[in-house]
Amino acid sequence: MGQEPTGFDEKRGSLRVDMEAERIRLDWINAKGESCQDHGICIDLARKGVLLDFKAAFKLGDLIAITFNENTPKQNTIKGQVCRCTECSPQSFHVALQLI
Repeated sequence: MGQEPTGFDEKRGSLRVDMEAERIRLDWINAKGESCQDHGICIDLARKGVLLDFKAAFKLGDLIAITFNENTPKQNTIKGQVCRCTECSPQSFHVALQLI
């Protein structure tokens, strides 16, 4: 962490892992109670959270299962709750999840 811009204080106690835009599968239940599945891009991963890019917005509090390395022997699924969703462009939302 010694390369932050001057005046920047890192508040995280754990290291962030840059995922280099890894494709991930997202599973969630929508407002109608329907099970949904789609793919997004993982931007970074930390011990307590994930930042991802998705084509639509999620509501604060939504629960999402994230699957890495889908359909491989290294497949792994984690779950998180949306704590922030920011529109970057009409088809790009940065979604922050707190892992649960």
